[in-house]
Amino acid sequence: MAAFMGIDIGTSSIKSLLMDEAGRMLGFSQLDYDMSIPSPGFAEQDPDVWWALAGRTSAAAIGESGVDPGEVAGVGFSGQMHGLVALGADNRPVRPAIIWCDQRSIAQKLELERLFAPEELGELIQNPAATGFQLLSLMWLREHEPDTFRRIRKVMLPKDYVRYRLTGHVGADTTDASSTSAYCVADKAWSAALLAKVGIDPGLFPETGEPWEACGAVTTAAAAETGLKAGTTVVFGGADQAMQAVGNGIVAEGTVSCTIGTGGQLFTPVNRPVYDGLLRTHTYVHAVPGMWYLLGASMSAGLSLKWLAGQVLGRADYGPLDELAASVPAGSENLLFLPYLAGDRTPHMDPHAKGMFAGLTLRHGTGHLVRAVLEGVGFSMRDSLEIFRSLGVQTDRLILSGGGAKSGLWKQIIADMLDTDVYTSTMKEQACVGAAIMAGVGAGLYPGVEEACKHAVRIGETPIRPNAGNRGKYASLYELYKQLYERNRELFPLLDDHTKKNGVQQP
Repeated sequence: MAAFMGIDIGTSSIKSLLMDEAGRMLGFSQLDYDMSIPSPGFAEQDPDVWWALAGRTSAAAIGESGVDPGEVAGVGFSGQMHGLVALGADNRPVRPAIIWCDQRSIAQKLELERLFAPEELGELIQNPAATGFQLLSLMWLREHEPDTFRRIRKVMLPKDYVRYRLTGHVGADTTDASSTSAYCVADKAWSAALLAKVGIDPGLFPETGEPWEACGAVTTAAAAETGLKAGTTVVFGGADQAMQAVGNGIVAEGTVSCTIGTGGQLFTPVNRPVYDGLLRTHTYVHAVPGMWYLLGASMSAGLSLKWLAGQVLGRADYGPLDELAASVPAGSENLLFLPYLAGDRTPHMDPHAKGMFAGLTLRHGTGHLVRAVLEGVGFSMRDSLEIFRSLGVQTDRLILSGGGAKSGLWKQIIADMLDTDVYTSTMKEQACVGAAIMAGVGAGLYPGVEEACKHAVRIGETPIRPNAGNRGKYASLYELYKQLYERNRELFPLLDDHTKKNGVQQP
């Protein structure tokens, strides 16, 4: 029996999954970890922690499955996007990784936008510049840690470092390279013109391959740490959004993926590199030959609920909170929440943006706060869908995944706000499944990605349908939700200035 492993390098955990050709999970392991916040707005992680936990989860998944390591035909990867792992001459990290939710590179974002008009960025990379993206973090290092910057010989994305430790091969894949702000998505190549203008050596960026292409094999040393057999084929793998889409079978136009994890994403495949002229969304390479995808992103989706539950309410159990929220009518009795706890990506591309509740009265209680957070995230997903539709993109079906898909209430809110049937994948750990599918294609056991999805991915046939009675209520509140940001937009940078002048207590 052939088996494939998918390893997901997430923001809060490492997951390793072993599955067979039919998509059945044979073994699974997950280990959590935290991010480091050395200064307000910073977000870092230790790449060697990723590697250590990838080894432990891989060995545990194999052990749980009872599969002989020699029967594992291939290994694929999924990983958090955008981040910077900087390697020195010895191919070791020269400092902790700067990850996607880091906000320190606001000045570099402004510099890039001064050098390039939106039309030029659209032409060169088909995407906006955003804090936490690899190129901007690299520019920040050049300015603030020049000694460290001079030591850098190669830059990688998070999952690429773990794959390097597994195989000894330095490289990136086309889907993840898309998310760096240094890559021409339309041409599938590093943007030499952009890098020349910002003064960054293009030689720092590694060669790229397709997610299903083999890039090496498990080394003897890595085999001892992971439980895998030395010589096992390893493919490039891809960005977590592309891998999650494959794990949900979203490989053709017309289907939309809504992911509510730490962040929130709306994703839909397109057969050409179309992009929003205002650069409010992202256009990236998909993990399917000849396909790209549109992505709208919220920085704080599940993170908003985690913040409310843990830091405000002192609760770790989401189930009872979900029940409290379900007892509150749609619209939370006119309580609105902006889910901008770590700035905003789509549609405002504003790292200064802040979270806020608006409309609080003595009538509101815990259930209202929780439901308002769920609804605020739903409104942020609608922001992305509105842009997709303005580009003429076909959106016939929506599949919800991530931790938010475990909440029946959140699913209903998404169905009502987006006015569409919401399906849920019956697959578990879809990003790992997508990574494992890449391994299966690379090992030659599937003829292609689309065929593999037909064979291995299953979607529930009974959707959550929109509640017609909530449609009008949410439509009118959505208009107020949009004004809530616009009317406070100029205040947000002033709060940041106040923080810089007066300081805040370190977390």
